[in-house]
Amino acid sequence: RSRATVAAARPVLRLERADVWIDGTHVLHDIDLTVNRGECWVLHGANGSGKSTLLRTLYGEHAVAAGGSIQRAGMEPGVPLDDFRARTGLVAPHLQTGYPRHYTVIDTVVSGLHASIGLNFHATAAERRRAREALAALGMQEHAHRTLSDLSYGQVRRVLFARAQVVKPKLLLLDEAFTGLDAPLRSSLLAWVESRIEAGVTVVMATHYRREWPRNASHEMKLSRGRVVQAGKVGP
Repeated sequence: RSRATVAAARPVLRLERADVWIDGTHVLHDIDLTVNRGECWVLHGANGSGKSTLLRTLYGEHAVAAGGSIQRAGMEPGVPLDDFRARTGLVAPHLQTGYPRHYTVIDTVVSGLHASIGLNFHATAAERRRAREALAALGMQEHAHRTLSDLSYGQVRRVLFARAQVVKPKLLLLDEAFTGLDAPLRSSLLAWVESRIEAGVTVVMATHYRREWPRNASHEMKLSRGRVVQAGKVGP
């Protein structure tokens, strides 16, 4: 194998025998998943199948129960989880519903650098410059100083994609990232995701709909009631 092939197979995320409990409910059962650098995994399955819980577990919002394990590239014992989050882009419904609407667009994007909801300090000039670059990549630069309450649903979603982009992520976690969007915006954001995959970014995304799969998706995992029922490379 070439050196490039070996590098491409380096795991970014690995779950082994992972069980996840939330408020006393056993939500994920015995999950095995290895995501290698540059892959795009699509998680699919019915409502309640565990897709969002799995993504949020990968991000570190839910813990794996004793007996299972989760490994994240570059995360040795003692390294704060915030270090992982600060280089991982996340777009998820709880961000859109829970983000305070009085925040400006630029501060919302800067918050991605700190994996926080909002800011309790003034952004630096360098942070604001990076935020403007991310907004430009998503076509939202002219809205930098508006508040989220001034924007449409679709515009807020673009801002959340810019918030994910601002960290220049090597890993993108997308939870139902196209839900509620009209067809032109969905196509535009899907093309952006495809361009990130082409650039070597690793992607794990959850969706209900086959039309939302990136054309360059490499792997799929189907979940049902918190269990894996299918996993492997995307077929022709």
